[in-house]
Amino acid sequence: MDRSPTDAPTFAARRTRLLGREQEVQAVLDAVDAASQSVVTITGVGGSGKTSLAVEVGHRLVGQFGRRWFVDLTVVDHPEDVVVHVLHEVGLRSSLGDPHDVLAAELRRGPALIVLDNCEHVLDAAAHLVGVVAAACPELTLVATSRRPLDVPGERRLSLGPLPLTDDGAPGPAVRLLTARANALGAHVDPTGPEGAALLSVCRRLDGLPLPLVLAATQLRSVTPAELDARLAEGLRLPAMRGGTAHQRTMTASLDWSLDLLTPTGADLYRRLGAFVGGFDAALARDVCAPGTPPAQVTQALGELVDHSLLAVDTAGVATRYRMLAVVREHARAHLDDEARTEVTAAHRRAVLARISAQRDRDRYFSPDQIRELEELHDDVVAAIDSAIAARDAPTLVALLTGTIRFWRVTGRIRFGLDRSKAAIAVLEGSGRAVLEYMLADQERILGLLDDAAEHAHDALERIRRGEPAAWLPFAIAVTGDVAAAQGRFDDARDAYRQVRALYDPQTDPRLHALWCANLGGIELEAGQDAAAEQLLEEAREIFAVHPPVWLAGRVQGHLGVLARRRGDFGSAATLLLGGLDDLAPYNALAEAAPLVDELALVLAATGRAQDAADCHRAAAEMRRRMGSPEPEDTETMGGQPALSIAEVVALGRRTAFHRHGTDLLTPRELEVAELVADGLTNPQIAERLVISPGTARTHVERIRTKLGVGSRVQVARWVLEEYVERQTR
Repeated sequence: MDRSPTDAPTFAARRTRLLGREQEVQAVLDAVDAASQSVVTITGVGGSGKTSLAVEVGHRLVGQFGRRWFVDLTVVDHPEDVVVHVLHEVGLRSSLGDPHDVLAAELRRGPALIVLDNCEHVLDAAAHLVGVVAAACPELTLVATSRRPLDVPGERRLSLGPLPLTDDGAPGPAVRLLTARANALGAHVDPTGPEGAALLSVCRRLDGLPLPLVLAATQLRSVTPAELDARLAEGLRLPAMRGGTAHQRTMTASLDWSLDLLTPTGADLYRRLGAFVGGFDAALARDVCAPGTPPAQVTQALGELVDHSLLAVDTAGVATRYRMLAVVREHARAHLDDEARTEVTAAHRRAVLARISAQRDRDRYFSPDQIRELEELHDDVVAAIDSAIAARDAPTLVALLTGTIRFWRVTGRIRFGLDRSKAAIAVLEGSGRAVLEYMLADQERILGLLDDAAEHAHDALERIRRGEPAAWLPFAIAVTGDVAAAQGRFDDARDAYRQVRALYDPQTDPRLHALWCANLGGIELEAGQDAAAEQLLEEAREIFAVHPPVWLAGRVQGHLGVLARRRGDFGSAATLLLGGLDDLAPYNALAEAAPLVDELALVLAATGRAQDAADCHRAAAEMRRRMGSPEPEDTETMGGQPALSIAEVVALGRRTAFHRHGTDLLTPRELEVAELVADGLTNPQIAERLVISPGTARTHVERIRTKLGVGSRVQVARWVLEEYVERQTR
């Protein structure tokens, strides 16, 4: 019964070189070396390359295990046949006694390795076999591949995910696999050449899964990477592959295999979860499940789908989040009939809208936390908007857009929001159309499309003034003022903001008043009325210092930096501009950041930092390009280097600080306040002495500390005594 110590004849041969899995190979080898007896299960969705990894591990272990067997369980239809099939592959017959005992007796004869491939459809029988022989054979190592873990004692698990798309900016293993397979089939593609972007996009659409990449590679014999990318954008339809087991020849067959192994509840939820484009949590999953399904069943079904490697799971956040890979999602959607698809799509819209509404009810002014939450939900928000447009579901569409356009505005997705808004406006009438038109006008103004902006702003205001709906009147008037200012009609802009001021109470809504001050202050700044601008901007800043800050606080600080630059106070200008950009960076607020980066460039140029100034100008141009501004120049790169992000601009500005004495950084009023701090006065006492509000006094003290780079009032006093007074007496 014993085999020779040479390679077992049934062990699978390497078909192609394994790319991008060295870390996973080493993880399995480490698990094998961790004990004299090991059970390692490689799990992952169909097409992730579990078999290839197991074969590679088996060949790497040739020196450690002279007796090695590779056992393919896909040919086994009935669980009771598992042990008999393994016996046959090892070269034994079950007629000698109980098959488990016969197998264990053979495997006890010395170090041995068995790879059990594709255990998922006979999981219980495979797990029982592994448990029995592992307990009886101290020198046996078992490597199993399965879409589900075996759940046996001592099992070590390796979950196999997609291949990385990039590697330190270079083409990653996914791209290398696609191009290697394509070129082996007669194509001629180069991931480092002009085709590189299209090849990367193809790999991204296929989630870096090896089987879809291998199938897609066959298409590159007859189409270009760009053409293949365009085809995949219309739907993930991949060809079949000749040879191999039936369920591995196409991605569809592979996923059909998984679907057949699910319980009815799990299979139904699987099909419904295909509605989600991005990640989702359990609450969103419950929203799209079959009506009347108990929450406990949904939780159990989610666990089942994770168990079958059909859902990726992320437990790093506050709530567990799930995600389907793109090819899995397309498969799930394809298994819904038309009636069910309509029902699920509508449920998905309602679920996304409920989440958006909860966000808006919590705080209509965005916080960084809300931005992060909406980033996670964004792909599904866009899908819900598109499905609402297709279904002409006007109420849901308006609610989704009003909850999302400001998010697009804040995070710099201006052109994206404009395009989605234009697609939606055709299905809207009445109040919904009026609200969308004023939001369209704001996006068009930012992009410099002023004629369109003026038309939409006028139409929106006329509709809303007729009472459709009155709650939006202050915002619609403000947008007409913003458009007028962009056209150079500053008196009309001021008149619009005077009308807005009459429509709200600053005491009941101070943050709205801060926004009013900030916006009108920006208009006065643009008009060259620096004194009026500073008064309004300081008032806005004072309110933001008391109330939780919103993203516009960064713009206010930046505008004060513009005023400082105009006065020639470059140190204060840099501090304020960098502080404003620092506030805007968590939001990626490109529309607000771009003009501040241009202003910082002027400050840098004026202080002898010409190269840094050029980098900032280029960064600002790239920000406008990313927003969708119709600028002709290509600003994305210069000399092969990407343009700076907001955070990188801040780092650049602070890398070589402005080496100026504090007396050059502080304004005359701030020097006066600093002396009073040194005299031991509190903020209320300073306010009383200078006839200003306590909030303004506090703001002055905070600005002094920021400019001097000190952390306390004591340090401010020390600076006054040791630096300022000493210099004054020289």
